[in-house]
Amino acid sequence: MSEDNFRSNMKKKLTYIIIAGVIVAIVFASTYFASLQTEKSAYKEFEYLTSGPFSVIEYQHKLGEDIHIITHGIAPTEKGTIRVYTPKNVEYVSYPFDGSVKSDFNVYFKVTTSARKDRCSPDDLIGIWTMRFEGVPYPPIQFEFINEYILGGEANIKNLCQYVT
Repeated sequence: MSEDNFRSNMKKKLTYIIIAGVIVAIVFASTYFASLQTEKSAYKEFEYLTSGPFSVIEYQHKLGEDIHIITHGIAPTEKGTIRVYTPKNVEYVSYPFDGSVKSDFNVYFKVTTSARKDRCSPDDLIGIWTMRFEGVPYPPIQFEFINEYILGGEANIKNLCQYVT
């Protein structure tokens, strides 16, 4: 084999190796960036409903979801109670706060039925809920439970009206 043929074959092999390397790099890069996109979409951006230092994550909720209340920057002079009311205007849960003790805290609760006349049915939970702030001048925050369940939510939210006395 002549030196020219040898060089020609080497150039062809080198060209094939470079093309193969570029293809492998493209496949690797596209796989890497696709995994980054999947990771980003797994972390949902939340909408916050805010009144003063108090916030609730998201307006609309399905039955079975947790309701997250986030507080940030309660003034040392602010003291009171967060009160959460059902669509029937019945107090569901309350949380005291005192800015001189703690200016930031997070709590959550999950709505469920109980053997009480005002919340024995899942229908009693559906609608606009109101969070009021007793002891401070902040306006209420409202959020909604819709007539849909999270996966597995039906197991924990049952109609208990037959047990109401």
